[in-house]
Amino acid sequence: MFVIAAVTAAMIAVLSAFNGIETVVTELFGTLDAPLAVISTEGNALPDSTGHWLEAHFGMDSESPLLAHIAAVIEDEAVLSWNGNAPQVVKVLAFDSTMLHAADIEKSLMQGKWSPKWAEGSNCIALGLGVRNMLGIGSLNVNDEKASLLFRAPIRGKKMTRHKENAFQSERAFACDVFSVNAEIDRKYVLAPLGFARSLFQRNESVNRFEIRGIEGYDVDEIARIVSAKIKDNALPWRVRTRAEKNALITQTNRAEKWATFVILSFILIVAAFNVMASLTMLLLEKRQDIEVLNAMGLTGWRLEQVFAWQGVLINAIGGLVGMGIGVGLVWGQQTFGWVKLQGSVIPFYPVELAWGDVLGTLAVVVFIGGIGSGWMVRNLVHRFIQR
Repeated sequence: MFVIAAVTAAMIAVLSAFNGIETVVTELFGTLDAPLAVISTEGNALPDSTGHWLEAHFGMDSESPLLAHIAAVIEDEAVLSWNGNAPQVVKVLAFDSTMLHAADIEKSLMQGKWSPKWAEGSNCIALGLGVRNMLGIGSLNVNDEKASLLFRAPIRGKKMTRHKENAFQSERAFACDVFSVNAEIDRKYVLAPLGFARSLFQRNESVNRFEIRGIEGYDVDEIARIVSAKIKDNALPWRVRTRAEKNALITQTNRAEKWATFVILSFILIVAAFNVMASLTMLLLEKRQDIEVLNAMGLTGWRLEQVFAWQGVLINAIGGLVGMGIGVGLVWGQQTFGWVKLQGSVIPFYPVELAWGDVLGTLAVVVFIGGIGSGWMVRNLVHRFIQR
């Protein structure tokens, strides 16, 4: 019983750890994204009229409102340099204030709030923490005028071999803030106002995508299905992409690892079930004469099997319930008190998240394996004793 309880508790704790990792990764990689996005199926550009079409059909003033916020986004690469230091290739993620309602971007900013300067059309930039360190800005006050940055982006249609410096569009900006999401994003991205990016990349009438957030009470997948159907009916060269779809590789990898671990722990559980069957075998051998006497008195083989088979099921069930209590307690304690710390990480303690589907699935496996194994073994032994 104790082995069954220990393995059950371990399975619940490990599966909860994978759930926690998946949630944290989704949150970290989704900080700069809205739950949904409309992207082009023909290239990497959408006309500005796309936003008007979405607003007219699904906006708050439409007949069937589904979308609460629709934000235009430009995302492209540029060369960034500061104070004569080695230039860095970065991704410029540009948007207007609507994006603040569509995604949780402000949570990642050091100042905790989108600077009012950004709404005035000035060239205020938020640097990723890794980008700031690579540029060598270090502890420089980001609001200092010395934090003037030079962005350069290639002009479409102009070859460097022929036009040289004139093949680049240059814009200056100031570092008004720093943001941090995770190490990978921090080393790649800078956040900028939409107007700045339009000038830098010469995208006056197009954007890369429209990030959208649905109104409260509607499921994200349901909104994606409805908007996709409308786009398809109008034969438009767009498609809807969910946040889960964008981060599909990370999510699928984590889930594959989770279920592989579940299978491995299930094999350990099978070994534990054999210990229970071994105990029942010894019990049956001790009660062999009693079984023969009871059979001679008229107790049939089927009823004899039930007596010992139920004992095996109860051992597994009680062990599984005890293990479930321990596992749930461990997960709750980690969530509440953060016993296992993560030093130097973006999260203070190891993430866990309890899913009752995992708990019930684990308990079902415990009872199923133990019940079938015990029943099969008891039936064979009782038949042998009776036949002799």
